[in-house]
Amino acid sequence: MLRSRHLGQRVLLVEDNPVNQEVAAELLESVGLIVEAAADGAAAVELASSRNYALILMDLQMPVMDGLSATRAIRARHGPGTPIVAMTSNAFAEDRAACLAAGMNDHIAKPVDPARLFATLLRWLAPPAASLPVIDAAPSTVPAPERARSLRARLARVQGFDVDEALHNVGERLPLLVRVLNRFVNTYRDGEPALLRSDPNDPIAAWLSACHSLRGACATAGASLLPPLLHNFEQELRAGADPGALAERAREVHAQLFDLVAALRRELED
Repeated sequence: MLRSRHLGQRVLLVEDNPVNQEVAAELLESVGLIVEAAADGAAAVELASSRNYALILMDLQMPVMDGLSATRAIRARHGPGTPIVAMTSNAFAEDRAACLAAGMNDHIAKPVDPARLFATLLRWLAPPAASLPVIDAAPSTVPAPERARSLRARLARVQGFDVDEALHNVGERLPLLVRVLNRFVNTYRDGEPALLRSDPNDPIAAWLSACHSLRGACATAGASLLPPLLHNFEQELRAGADPGALAERAREVHAQLFDLVAALRRELED
């Protein structure tokens, strides 16, 4: 339905994490949409001022300018015409209320469920001014069945990784999952160094920022044990726990991430 109704329409994807950005862009392009990406809210405001988009997908927590501030700036400059859909790891009622108050039209949780993403796009994308011819999607390069089964079996044995969840998040497309996992491995091959650094001015804020971005990437990539660990760590950070205990927890999260990435890298290289 998306390809027949909205092929060739341009959407702006605003997402700072490279893993989440790659998955969302691949899903959008798979239904014939043209995707442009911004890594922070300030860049999104500038892009929205330079060209027209059929829809904007907006992460909430980003460096430089967050999604709520970016949305308010876009609405102040250009009015309510372009649909803006929030993407956030926190699907709470207060988050949805804040999104609507800032001028957003809808809200989807991360990791993004492909079916829900496509349904949301159908709800908010307006028909293009002129209908475009429907072009069949280019076939994906699919591994041979034996290789695919072997790879899936190897990934399934990685502790702390859920291959079924990861495949669901990428629309059951194994070649895309391989690309996403390679991006995840390359992004976090050294763990998350920010967790080992303690900003003397505001260590809590630095750790919270690192945890939010990492939690979204882990959930998207199928790193099943890390998101709840990161969520608990974020709660401890907000509760003002003992700094020494917080630093120890940060090192624990870093070590688990490092070990998971090393295990995934071994299976992918094999």
